[in-house]
Amino acid sequence: MSMSSGTHPHALHTAEQLVQDSLTLISLPAAYTRLQEVMASEDSSMKDVADVVSLDPALAARLLRIANSAYYGLPSQVETITRAVNILGTQQIHDLALATSVAQAFEGLPNDLMDMSTFWYRSVMCGFLARELARSCDMRETESLFVRGLLLDIGHLILYSRFPEACRQALAESGDDLLGFYRLERQLIGCDANELGTQLMKAWKLPRSFVDSFACLQHPEEGQSMAKQAAVLHLAAWITHGLNTDLLMEQIFEKITAPAWDLTGLSQRQVVEVTDTVSGEMIEAMYRIFAVAE
Repeated sequence: MSMSSGTHPHALHTAEQLVQDSLTLISLPAAYTRLQEVMASEDSSMKDVADVVSLDPALAARLLRIANSAYYGLPSQVETITRAVNILGTQQIHDLALATSVAQAFEGLPNDLMDMSTFWYRSVMCGFLARELARSCDMRETESLFVRGLLLDIGHLILYSRFPEACRQALAESGDDLLGFYRLERQLIGCDANELGTQLMKAWKLPRSFVDSFACLQHPEEGQSMAKQAAVLHLAAWITHGLNTDLLMEQIFEKITAPAWDLTGLSQRQVVEVTDTVSGEMIEAMYRIFAVAE
């Protein structure tokens, strides 16, 4: 079996290098970049935001599907982007536009190691867990944490595409240990998916909260003002990974770092309740929005 170049000790790569090499293949749609500019302007209105989203049919269609999904449970059908913006607000539209833009950006990327349906299903699960854990902590950034949870593993789409053999080896040798998986990726490739995702957030000029909470995912206590948010993502990542490697909740809890428990203030019982709340029906509905190409 031939090993990929990523497993050769003299061919280690930095996250910055890999992101720069990948940006030509995975760029966010122009509509999202324009949306960032409009929302940063003090002169822009709700109509301006709706107009920008409407310029990208795939983005507009996905946003309307989200607005009409069980995720929001709105009492009547949302038929226009203008109404969606007015109901959901500009910040939620930004966060959801970001999520759907990333889904668009990665649609054409080859991936032999994991099919995209499985990837997005797990990502949506992580997003829901992050949102519900944040609610249990009485945090205000629940929508943003849904999107951060959704995008948390995005670095793996690049690594799986570029270094499938190294990733397969890291997966096999790390078993159910998420931090061990990252550690093996660093040894075999030169960086891990978490570092790559952080660099991608920087390159795409995403909000600082995304960059900082991604950067301290593995050690949330180092996150300063982002520590609690990083701890929520740490919990969501571990639960998603643990359930996908057939761990029991008790085993998952043993692997979550002590600072993550301290920072969130959540009990094991609360986390079990949150995990039970994240229903398969909601994940299934939302996953279809991200997994299905327009």
